Amino acid sequence: MEKSQKSFLDEADDPRFQLTSIERYLIDNHLIDLPTLRLYQRRAFERRIKVEDELLESGVVNEKEILKFKADHLKIEYVDLEKTYVEPEVAVLINQDYALKNSVFAVLKKDRELKVAMVDPKDIKIREELRTMTACNITPLLSSRSAIEHKVFEYRNHFRKKIIDELLATVGDTGIKLTRELGIEIGSLKEIKDQAPVVKAVNLLILQALQLRASDIHIIPNPKEVRIKLRIDGILQEMNPLPLDYADTMVSRIKIMCELDISEKRLPQDGHFRIIMEGQEIDFRVVVTPTIHGEKAVLRVLDRSTVILDMKHLGFEIPIINRFRQYIDKPHGIVILTGPTGCGKTTTLYSAMKLLNYREKNITTVENPIEYRMDEITQIQVNPDIGLTFAHCLRSILRQDPDIILIGEIRDLETAQIATRASQTGHLVFATLHTNDAAGAVTRLLDIGVEPYLLASTLQCILSQRLVRRICNSCRAEYIPDQSYLDSFGVTLPEGQTSLAYGKKCIHCYNSGFSGRVAIGELLESREEIRQLIMARASSQEIRRKSMELGMVPIKQDGLKKVFDKLTTLEEIFTQISEEE
Repeated sequence: MEKSQKSFLDEADDPRFQLTSIERYLIDNHLIDLPTLRLYQRRAFERRIKVEDELLESGVVNEKEILKFKADHLKIEYVDLEKTYVEPEVAVLINQDYALKNSVFAVLKKDRELKVAMVDPKDIKIREELRTMTACNITPLLSSRSAIEHKVFEYRNHFRKKIIDELLATVGDTGIKLTRELGIEIGSLKEIKDQAPVVKAVNLLILQALQLRASDIHIIPNPKEVRIKLRIDGILQEMNPLPLDYADTMVSRIKIMCELDISEKRLPQDGHFRIIMEGQEIDFRVVVTPTIHGEKAVLRVLDRSTVILDMKHLGFEIPIINRFRQYIDKPHGIVILTGPTGCGKTTTLYSAMKLLNYREKNITTVENPIEYRMDEITQIQVNPDIGLTFAHCLRSILRQDPDIILIGEIRDLETAQIATRASQTGHLVFATLHTNDAAGAVTRLLDIGVEPYLLASTLQCILSQRLVRRICNSCRAEYIPDQSYLDSFGVTLPEGQTSLAYGKKCIHCYNSGFSGRVAIGELLESREEIRQLIMARASSQEIRRKSMELGMVPIKQDGLKKVFDKLTTLEEIFTQISEEE
């Protein structure tokens, strides 16, 4: 039962709930009411974090309101990093690991003065270390930890470029850039003393992929050459080809790194390897497949260090985050994330896990593969080859007193039934499905055999999402679109808005006009009307229509808001979303 106003006031005697100057400012200026603040004080206490961090993560209060208050209080300038362009040469003046560890980011250099965004501008020790490190006089600026972290990752490829440029040298007549001593440790493999050209070529390809933030590396044999493609921000981009001589040797080298059978060239093989770069572990999943021209290798890059597990920085709108947070705080039920492969479902799930990582909770995940490692969470890797399936793992987990269960993907009836029954018996279950929209997840579960009464009684919400490319901050430009152009998309600009944005293409985004991606989504909430439609086995169109009547903002509309906010383009939105959505 919800506490009364009086009981909240009574908690003032508890040291945990004493109001700080910031909290008093928020209440006095009617930015939050006392009962809501008490709720987030308790959440922050449970998670062992500051109340202001809990408020900011949840989007309950505007980050700028808190930071401006602190800046005025400290008499220090506040910097909005989200709207601030920083020259890459300035950003890399502070070592990346140091920047992340101490929450600092170099913003502007003028002569011998360096302006640095800091979470704690009063920290004299860090300011002195920065002065020694950069040989500049430090002027501190105030910013938030999450904004600084996001900015560091935004410039991650520039940090890497600085390191990689020091490692590379042009060798031989092939024109291929090879590596010297890489400073890269290949885990769990025998050290190879003979650095043959093919070894260096593979190492360079890996470094180049990391520098360009690629999610996949494709090595494709052809009759005349070896084609190289990198998937960057969801788009496959062709790189310079390699000589045909490298076709077999590159794949063999990758097999050695994965400890696969280099003599087997007739059957597909799966494997993985890990490198350590700048102290960060980066995993690679590898699939080698025979083709008519030789073996093709595809490497999936699982670089956890480039991902911020924060729904706000992933791009979700604050209203979606607030409503989604209400459901993931429930003690039981099932929460489903849906969308095509590569749309960021797992990242969003782990952002939710990060919010729920209480010491008092027993959280267990079942995945294939495990993409993020988190402390204090039990993570299980599925292995179908030995019979360790999703269903098998779930049956075992239910005997281990779990509070929260994360299922990497629901693929069959047995897994779906165990998940829904677990959510019915006092467990909170998170799962993913591959469907185009939120309503489609309901009909998919019914189609594979889940009973309507079971789904209706356990479903909490369904979040459908996509990732669209973000316009590069370095070459962003505005333009006034022709009406015929808008009409071709069936779009009308909001009242008072006349311009949109695009990327002119520059060296910082490798002439793509885009850098990074932003999430768009729609949240279907399981209300009484939706539960009745589930029981009646209604179509996905009926469920979608009713959800929109109940207030669901469709994913297309959420995407258009990103266009009007000048974060992405109309072409990006309509490439990702079909007209039905």
